[in-house]
Order: sequence, then C-alpha cells, then structure tokens
Amino acid sequence: MKDSPINLRDILSQAGKADVTPLRQFLLSDPSRPLLATGSGGAETVADFAALLYGARGGVATAVSPYTLNSYSDGALRTSKVLLVSKGGHNNDIVFAARRGLSVNPERTASFTLYQGDRNEVRKLFSKAGSALSFDIPGLKVHDGFVSTGTPVMYFALLCRAFDPSCDLSRYAALPEKPYRLERNDGTPLTPEDFLDVRSYTILQGSWGRPVAANLEGKLVESGLAPASVYDYRNYCHGRFIFTSQHLEDSAVVLLVSPRERDIAERTRAFLPPSTRLVIIETGADAPETSLDILIRSSQLLFDLCEAAGADWESPKNPGRIDKRKPMWVPFMAELKRQGPLSLR
Repeated sequence: MKDSPINLRDILSQAGKADVTPLRQFLLSDPSRPLLATGSGGAETVADFAALLYGARGGVATAVSPYTLNSYSDGALRTSKVLLVSKGGHNNDIVFAARRGLSVNPERTASFTLYQGDRNEVRKLFSKAGSALSFDIPGLKVHDGFVSTGTPVMYFALLCRAFDPSCDLSRYAALPEKPYRLERNDGTPLTPEDFLDVRSYTILQGSWGRPVAANLEGKLVESGLAPASVYDYRNYCHGRFIFTSQHLEDSAVVLLVSPRERDIAERTRAFLPPSTRLVIIETGADAPETSLDILIRSSQLLFDLCEAAGADWESPKNPGRIDKRKPMWVPFMAELKRQGPLSLR
C-alpha cells in the first residue's frame, strides 16, 4: 500500500465519526424542491457532488459558482433549497452568497463548513439570522496547501455518509498499490516521468466522475502542471477528439471509469491511436462511494505528477509574482448589487 500525503486514514476516521444527521435532514427533506449548491474553487466541486447525489435521489439540482448564484433572480432562489459550501466560511464570495440567501430565502438556505472558529463569518451570519441551518462540523482538522487536496476528500466522505449512513469509509483509508494506470493506448506501460512534456490534459467522465473531473482540472491548473479540459464521453466522441488527434505528441487523455463507464471507455479507446498517452483511474466501488474513491485516486495522480515534475502542490511556483492574496480581493459585490440579478424585461 502507498502512503498518501493527505493522511487518508485520519481524514476518513474523522469523517466517519462526525454527526451528519442535521445535514442529511436538510438534504433529504422536501425533495421536490430544486437544490442550488455553491462554493468557490475546490468547494464548487464539492457542491457539484452534493448536486449529483441529490439528483440520484430523485431531486433536481445544479452546482454553480457564487458569482453565478448571485446572478440568479430572487424568484429562483426562493423556489430552491440553497446549499453554501466553504471550508472556513470567511471568503468574500461565500459571505456575499450567504447574505443574499438569508435575505431572500432564510428558511431554505443552509451552509456547510468545516470550522467553527472566529473567522467563520458565514456561521456568524446564520446565528444573527436565528437560523439553525448552519452545519458546522466541529473538531475536523485537514491540512491543505495552495492546492486544496485533503478538504475535498473530507467533504466527499461526509456527503457519502449524509446520503448513505451505512457506507464504510474505512475501505478507502489506504491507497491500493496502483491507484491508477499510466499507459499508451497500445498497452505500453508508462511512468509519471513520461508525462513531463504533456502540455494539456483531456479529462473524460461519465456519471459519478463528474465532480472529480472538475476537481482534477483545478488541481492540474493550480499546481502549474498543465491546463485541462473536461468532457463527458459522448461529447468527446462528438468532436472533441480532434484536439487529441492534432496534439498526440504533447497531450494526454484521462479516463475516469466507474462500473457504469467501462463499456464506453473501452469503445472510446478503440478509436484512439495506439500512441495516445492515457491515465486510467478506475473504481469498482458502488455509489455514492464511487466518486470518493475516484477522487482519492486522482489526488494521488496529482501528487505523483508533481513529484516527477519537481512541482510543489502546497506552494506552486509563481514566477509572474502575482500576489496570491490579491486575486481573492477582486471586487465584485458592489457590481452585482448595482446591476442586480439577471432578468428578462
């Protein structure tokens, strides 16, 4: 078994002991009402997983960024359940989204954060509004670098338990010896070093891989390794394969495979040239743990690619000297307040 830098055993142990009953009650109540889930950066992929699970239980759900959420009309927010996801509950995006949700639809706006400290501004807003829908799970400790790695695993594990209390997280506490496969499409084995000249990744997903694909795209970009594009298998087959065809020498295709995608993944491989570099991340796990297992495996891929490239996912190189704090401070709240939500007149 390989060791993971994010200490899987500790994360999953904490997630397995946490009380997710209040969150479960919110998510499973009133299933006929659509769910709008939102979060910034890596938290948006967590919101997407929540939306995917909500849809699998028979509801209608979508995940959007806070900027998009705040562009929705008041009516859209009032007719929905709103779930706000944020690790610390203090970034401008989620605080503004919380203010809007609590002002427009306080009875059905909830927050899902990991920390109860003084910096959790969202929790303070919910307390001031007298809302009990601030789901702050105390005592959780997750280490992240600039590229969030442990936090998504914690969130995915908690959501697995919220939708399926019987799920056994302990089976994912240790990585398999080969969490993924690297090979050419003709079966020739490859190593992470064989991907050092890859300038773009195409990530293919089906059902349970959707939030993981977006998460991996963000990690590859934020670590500075390479840009990535995310498509489902059918859209790739409808024309996106042309990029792969024109860039065989410096691109790679990532296949996220659950039991549902085994056939289409093989059919997709059948039309790709033998020299195509492939990353195959496959799980046999049942839902909802399917997404959790693929997430864990894809995280290990990132760690191994970074090690091969000499990249530091905890503190990526920043040769342009862009102040890592200042992009988060780009003003937008006044703009949204001035322009108001989208509307048809």
